[in-house]
Amino acid sequence: MKNKQQGNQEEKVDRVTLTEDQFLILLEGDAINVACQDTSWVIDSGATTHATSQRDLFSTYTTGNYGSVKMGNDAMAQVAGIGDICLETSLGTRLVLKDVKHVPDIRMNLISTGRLDDEGYFSLHGGGKWKLSRGSLIVVRGEKSSSFYWMQAKVSKDVVNAVENDNAMELWHKRLGHMSEKGMVVLSKNEVIPGISGLHLQKCSHCFAGKQHRVSFKSSAPSRKPEVLDLVHSDVCGPMRTRSLGGTSYFVTFIDDHSRNSWVFPMRTKDQVLGSFKHFVVLVET
Repeated sequence: MKNKQQGNQEEKVDRVTLTEDQFLILLEGDAINVACQDTSWVIDSGATTHATSQRDLFSTYTTGNYGSVKMGNDAMAQVAGIGDICLETSLGTRLVLKDVKHVPDIRMNLISTGRLDDEGYFSLHGGGKWKLSRGSLIVVRGEKSSSFYWMQAKVSKDVVNAVENDNAMELWHKRLGHMSEKGMVVLSKNEVIPGISGLHLQKCSHCFAGKQHRVSFKSSAPSRKPEVLDLVHSDVCGPMRTRSLGGTSYFVTFIDDHSRNSWVFPMRTKDQVLGSFKHFVVLVET
């Protein structure tokens, strides 16, 4: 019975994966205790909770018995309190870390990517860079130092609100092929699209460019020349794929603008246009 109770307690214990040996990597070169600065946070994909040893970073704080966390070396560290920390990133955005555990015995500030994923954030690692986004909004960027990904941010105690997903309406508008706001409201009422209730769609430049109607040309009465042969339209066509029975591959047309009468002269070669024109002039003037 005792072993069973101990097993249940271990399941409730949060885990912090960074060990003391890993921490020594941060002491390379001229960088001394980089991760312990108030503005430096280690991005840990193995940690199940946000944690820090800095009490003065919290914007909200509650003291109590919140159990303990297990370190990577299997050592246990007590949690002195829990609260929220509001960070102002280098991109000018604000990131609120909720339910951060105050663990005085750890030596660095940890951000759990698993917790961020539960809150709707998307974390991307690769190429020595780290990026955290929510929808189409990039919240914060970080870099890789030694074997750690870390970010720098200022503590903002005046603002405790989470980064609002104001662009949810625009994001779903693009995903649904630039659907109208009325159609998106109907989908929201049917609980097909989450998180857009009460939001309004901003003006979309792509919709203006793609859905606007072309201005029609001004209609005007057809005009013709007053006399026959005042204006003659002509065009040459060929070579045709199939020759005529007479062996011609080209033809030239002459159309009178007043009467709309047409004359067609077949030609074997294109250089016979001048001769066809002379024949046309003789034909219409005699």
